[in-house]
Amino acid sequence: MLPAILNKILLKNFFLLLILISSNVFAQNNIFKENKHIYELDKKIRLGDFEALVEIGNYFDSKSSLTEFLGYHIIHTNESNVSKRIVKENSFFLENEMKIDSATTTKQFKDFLISNKSKIVFSELANGFIITPFDQRKTDYQIQELTERKLKLLDSQKKELLNLDWVKVDNIDKLIEQKDSKVLLVLSSILLKNRYRFDEYKDNQSEIVNLIRLLTKSNIAVPNETGKMSFHLEEDFYETSKINLVIFFANNYENYKWNESKSYFDNNQLEIIKTDIENNLFDLLSSENDSIALHSFVQLTQSKPEKVINLAEQYDKAGIDFNYELPTFSYRFLKQLVFLTDYCKKNNIDFSGNSELKKHIELLKSELTFSERRKLEDEIINNITLDEITAFEYWSLIYQKDWNLTYSAGRIVDKFYSKNWEKLVNNSLYLETYLLKSKLFFDLGIIGFCNNYLVKFIGTENETFITLNSLHTEELKIKLQTEKAIELSKIPINYKEPEKKDWYGNIDKEIRNFEVEFKKIFKEANNNEKFEKDISYLLSQINYNQIGEALNAIKSVEMNSYKLYSFMNRDFGLSFIGDFEEPEIREEFLKNYSKLNEYDLYKHYLVQSEIEFTDSKNNLDFDKIYEILKYDINTALAGGGGSTNDNGVYAVIKLLEIHFKNTLDYPHKFCSSNNMYACDSRDRANSWMNYLKTNQYLKKKHNEPVSFAYEK
Repeated sequence: MLPAILNKILLKNFFLLLILISSNVFAQNNIFKENKHIYELDKKIRLGDFEALVEIGNYFDSKSSLTEFLGYHIIHTNESNVSKRIVKENSFFLENEMKIDSATTTKQFKDFLISNKSKIVFSELANGFIITPFDQRKTDYQIQELTERKLKLLDSQKKELLNLDWVKVDNIDKLIEQKDSKVLLVLSSILLKNRYRFDEYKDNQSEIVNLIRLLTKSNIAVPNETGKMSFHLEEDFYETSKINLVIFFANNYENYKWNESKSYFDNNQLEIIKTDIENNLFDLLSSENDSIALHSFVQLTQSKPEKVINLAEQYDKAGIDFNYELPTFSYRFLKQLVFLTDYCKKNNIDFSGNSELKKHIELLKSELTFSERRKLEDEIINNITLDEITAFEYWSLIYQKDWNLTYSAGRIVDKFYSKNWEKLVNNSLYLETYLLKSKLFFDLGIIGFCNNYLVKFIGTENETFITLNSLHTEELKIKLQTEKAIELSKIPINYKEPEKKDWYGNIDKEIRNFEVEFKKIFKEANNNEKFEKDISYLLSQINYNQIGEALNAIKSVEMNSYKLYSFMNRDFGLSFIGDFEEPEIREEFLKNYSKLNEYDLYKHYLVQSEIEFTDSKNNLDFDKIYEILKYDINTALAGGGGSTNDNGVYAVIKLLEIHFKNTLDYPHKFCSSNNMYACDSRDRANSWMNYLKTNQYLKKKHNEPVSFAYEK
């Protein structure tokens, strides 16, 4: 049972909702009453009333305001716009007959109607007024053979399609029984009649188009509103392709004959394009079988670029679904990856990779401990070559949905390219390939380090300016990126002091009496949601000295909506030591917490995680630390939700703060985790890099290019 006060709140909100809905309905009714005549004319026009068509033209010059409701959207318009919209929704005049736009006047429209009265008819095929019959109009078209998968799918849906209510109401089933090819014209007519009108939408387009495909064993494409061939008519919002389909069948339906042996309407006077490997593969991208879909995707990335890019644009525009295991924006990824593989083939660049690299990819996809993952990442960074890195990037993008891999890939490519920059810049093929990837990966249209490849050129004018200017290539994408890289190379690398170092997301304060506050939450709790929210907030406010008390206090607490122990990772940067939801991790931590001071605790876990930050004498090695600060707070190569992996960097910063007795004016905590997911240590890391450099604690030059994370 909910508490009485909660019932009152719910009841109050329910009545408020009713009032809002009632107000909206009341407003729409009032608007309709005020403009009743214009909407009554709309109804008459839909029934083919020519006089109503003439009369609505009187509003073409009217700028009287009018408010309409599109769902819950309020549109402030005028009578001229609404009347012209109604006419355009209910007429299909050719442009050389009558073009209705914002400049069309009442006189122009009425003169047109009067002079063409004997020619204008109400077409039953379109439920709209026309002059030129559809069978006297022309349209381009392409007819494609259906893929094997599509044929099987349609055959499996045949019974369901033929038993739909609208199929029976419109006598489609009877026309099919009679083997009358006019059914194709009727179906295209229904598709056009069901076109979108203001605030009206019918959702049976897919059923209609699939029934046409089933009855002709083909996919008929006609031009859409952009003039391009639409192979997915059911997904088109505008009516242009629907009109063109009616035109096609009005001119061709009589030549379709029933094929008894194959049970479909055949037209031997029309050329049917045989389905090819690319069309079949695209169709398989939506397979429910992950392996089939992924294998098809990989094959497409290595197919003919022109064909794949064209089909990818078609499928993307139509919003065709694909298997969830494929990259987030699969059609965009295909366009870029097929371009990349084609370039690689032409330039003898390995994009497939050897067995060792593929083995590493699979390991990075698996569940590894922090130290295992870091060790593997470092092994790849130190051993992979510029001849192999493209293959690593290629497979990392193929498996973009795997967050383990894409975050590891982000750190690997970032650090690898900086370490191998001199070799890259001094080899024209390596450099051109990198520039091409900077464009292709940016055009993936997804968050991640994939957008930042050009950032490496910042501050490299002396090393790269001459080389970039001497590049000679016919590839436009490389030329474009070369110009951008030259401009970026002129930008000096400067440290920028953050405008604000503390904010509500990382404030540090102490709960004076944690036990009292904790018990108070239990006492005042009246529902689970509030209890969990209050506990989460309390835990987010504690400081380091209260961790032990907090962990002991919440042993028996169970939460559904919140991760109870997330404050240990997000507030104190301890995600790299393990999952605090596991009792063993907590118990081991409490033992260490009770016997070690803050410095030694963080140092203990950094050593245990095999992060190298000390010299041979076990003192802080500031050069190693500088590298950690520069590269280890990493973003995914592509996607990954947009967050960052701390990778133990905050723990290293904490050692610096304690060692130098200086927080550089940052709060003592990493984050204040309550409902806060935007914290990272990047600003702190940059500040400490600057501190170590300007105070001459570094023994090495550290003149490699900046990290992908660098913000100019």
